[in-house]
Amino acid sequence: MINSISSWAEQVIIAVIIATILEMILPNGNSKKYIKTVIGIYILYTIISPVITLVTGSKLQVDYSKYEEYFTSTEEYKSLENEFNNVTANSIESTYRQEVKKQIKNDIENMEFSVDSVELDIDLETGIIKEINLSVDKENNEDTNTTETNIQINKVEIGNSTYKNEENTLSRQEIEKIKNFLQENYGINYESIKVNSI
Repeated sequence: MINSISSWAEQVIIAVIIATILEMILPNGNSKKYIKTVIGIYILYTIISPVITLVTGSKLQVDYSKYEEYFTSTEEYKSLENEFNNVTANSIESTYRQEVKKQIKNDIENMEFSVDSVELDIDLETGIIKEINLSVDKENNEDTNTTETNIQINKVEIGNSTYKNEENTLSRQEIEKIKNFLQENYGINYESIKVNSI
């Protein structure tokens, strides 16, 4: 008798733990209330099945195959399955993209450049970066804690409609240095790397 009670208590505890884990991983949506109902029925079944066995003398058995066909064919089940797959795929994809962008930005900044933005086109099946577009500037090495203010006046040509601050634009050698680094370390095709100077 004590063994049967302890085994029943273990089953109830396991059912509650499984239900808690399922509720934590469920995506928020319209179908969450239906799944909570099914989880509640599962816990209730686990609790009352030994009592029914004691009273009737036979085990309570449910033919799940009929219900499984019904539930898997309903629109709610299909929408829940699609919603869960979309949420999982989107979160993994966005996390991967963000981590790759962060790593590339850190690597370029370690080369003493300032990276404004990183845009990627990644083939998610192979993990290969098909195209990359960077906005890069020379790193500002001035100490921001100094009290002196240096003002630099650049030469302005009258009649020249396009004015660029030569100190902030990257040279061709610096752009090639960045492209070569990305090609060697990330396997990106040289022609698919675009480096824009800020």
